[in-house]
Amino acid sequence: MRRVIVAAMCLAAATGANAHDWYENKVDPVTNFKCCGGKDCRPIPQSSVQSRADGGYVYLPDGFNIPPDRVQESPDGRYHICENRYVITNQPYLRCFFAPRLKVSRLLPR
Repeated sequence: MRRVIVAAMCLAAATGANAHDWYENKVDPVTNFKCCGGKDCRPIPQSSVQSRADGGYVYLPDGFNIPPDRVQESPDGRYHICENRYVITNQPYLRCFFAPRLKVSRLLPR
């Protein structure tokens, strides 16, 4: 029984770590700064994001206008944001933004 509990604890710890691992080696395509500095990245609800006509997005809670060249493809079909706060002003700033890949269907000629 002890082995089962230890195995379950190891699996839970590994699963939690892996959920955050994909952010670790990502960098912003414009700033070239790392996306994640620890606990800076997280999934966000679709309702907190508004798409722009130019292919960019607005992250509504912080009012971030995210240009298309800073949008990266999300590996899981969800929106994710990496943000932090300036030390002196405590204002949020964007580190990275991830959006689901758009599925565009083409009309095929008949």
